[in-house]
Amino acid sequence: MLETIVDVIGLAMLAASVLVLAWQTKISNDIAGASVLNSAMGADRDVDEVMLQYPGLRAYFYDDKPCPAVGLERERVLLVTGMYADVLEAGLMATDPVKASESHEDWRSYSRSVLAHSPTMRAFVQDHPDWWPNWL
Repeated sequence: MLETIVDVIGLAMLAASVLVLAWQTKISNDIAGASVLNSAMGADRDVDEVMLQYPGLRAYFYDDKPCPAVGLERERVLLVTGMYADVLEAGLMATDPVKASESHEDWRSYSRSVLAHSPTMRAFVQDHPDWWPNWL
């Protein structure tokens, strides 16, 4: 009888430790996901700062303005396009494992909106689909 009680207590403790481990793993994964997402959002703010420094750039990503054919403005637009595509891809990748969170659909919607309203971004991503696989 005592042996049975000890076995039951041992099984209960084992089950409790498995539950605690699962809970700790979930918390750890949530923290890691939040950290990666925070990093992507920080990079997004960096792109915003460049657009703040050069206000005319915003139209190339939100107002369907085509990329200039030549000149310094073209180089700026292309450089920011690469930066921005990387940021949006990082956000999509960061939120993909945590699709249960609302962040994944937010990033997907945000990225699709930029893609829909930026001829330069569309061309850039379509020319290099393997660089940004989460977009297409």
